[in-house]
Amino acid sequence: MSLRGKAFLCIWNDHDPAQAIEYEAWHTFEHVPERVCVPGFLSGRRYADYRSTEGRYFTLYDIASLDVLETAAYRDLQDNPTPWSRKMRTAFRNFERIPCTTIASAGQGCAGAVGTIVIETLRHQSEAVVVLQEQLSALMRDHVITAYHLGVAPTIPQYAVFGTAEVRNDRMETYVIVVEAVLADQARMAVTRLARLLDGMFRQATVQRCQYSDLLFQIGVEELIHSDLRREVHAHHQ
Repeated sequence: MSLRGKAFLCIWNDHDPAQAIEYEAWHTFEHVPERVCVPGFLSGRRYADYRSTEGRYFTLYDIASLDVLETAAYRDLQDNPTPWSRKMRTAFRNFERIPCTTIASAGQGCAGAVGTIVIETLRHQSEAVVVLQEQLSALMRDHVITAYHLGVAPTIPQYAVFGTAEVRNDRMETYVIVVEAVLADQARMAVTRLARLLDGMFRQATVQRCQYSDLLFQIGVEELIHSDLRREVHAHHQ
């Protein structure tokens, strides 16, 4: 389905395999719902590719705007993690976080597989973006994908939790393409087809990530109105 907000947040990561069972429980029952409790977060989705040993986990948050990531409520979760979160943070690997302004989002439902592409390219290529949207729409018309989400990140901000540095280049910007499909093979087909076409659409485009994953868990803000996690988050600011 179409994302409801004006921005979305993408996170890719690995985690210590020795804690795999605990990670799945923590990320499903505490971490993602805790984030979606923050005002301005609209939904969270967990994905994984268990065929891969790198970039195994992908998380997609639908957010009202990028300003949500600068609020006191969100910073509080970063600065004051629960004991469980503090424990799990130490075992993260290969962490990448890209907040995007939404350019386009279309489709129906929430499908079982997702494909993600990250490209870095020269700024201000509006004509190429239009062509890319046409290709994404064509994949929907051909019943390859059920939905797509396209976002841009002129700058990737630093993230204090894992000490990642800000990524800023006055000549370049980052685009994230997310496609949803019923089957993993369809998601793989979509990202493979798009990756081949991107070099012809954009000038000086570098594909930095191209992968597909399966849906594990989805939760929306409407489900968390009376959540204990929601009350705990708000209690810090009352």
